[in-house]
Amino acid sequence: MTDYHLPDEVIETARQLFHQVEGYQWRVGDFLVDIVDEIEKYSGSRSRVIRELSIRCGADASTLRDRENMARFFPAPLRQDYEALSYSQLRACKAAGSDRWREYADWALGNLPAPVAMIRARIRNNGHDQPAWISRWQRLLVLALVIRDDKEATATVRELCGGLLEMVSMEWVKDQLS
Repeated sequence: MTDYHLPDEVIETARQLFHQVEGYQWRVGDFLVDIVDEIEKYSGSRSRVIRELSIRCGADASTLRDRENMARFFPAPLRQDYEALSYSQLRACKAAGSDRWREYADWALGNLPAPVAMIRARIRNNGHDQPAWISRWQRLLVLALVIRDDKEATATVRELCGGLLEMVSMEWVKDQLS
């Protein structure tokens, strides 16, 4: 394999795309799909293209991989069916997998603005709404864990948090927080 470097024009186009504010995620993703597909024909690999763009443009490699993956998963014609959903909402739907993402995207369209957290909660609950108290309870347990171990908190507060955590089985707490 020869030592291949991306042309300066590619780097400059990428730089401009990375610094746009609105709708850039899809433009960057489509750009990356085109570049990766073209370069892979010759001597580069996907990881090398992403790494070089990351280094030369000052963009995070994981962000670039995300943009490319999303653009491949949601090609432009498919995106048109879901144009009312944001990039983040579609990313949340994608987490349901290739066989169920449409179920959640269709639900999100019917429940706009459909916060990303709500889409993720529906996926976690196999398509059902999670009662609001459950997420509040989960946040309370996370805070209790943090405060229990916080040396700056008073002993009484740490003991109260520890007592709450002892009342709930730690296995249940870990299951809820994962």
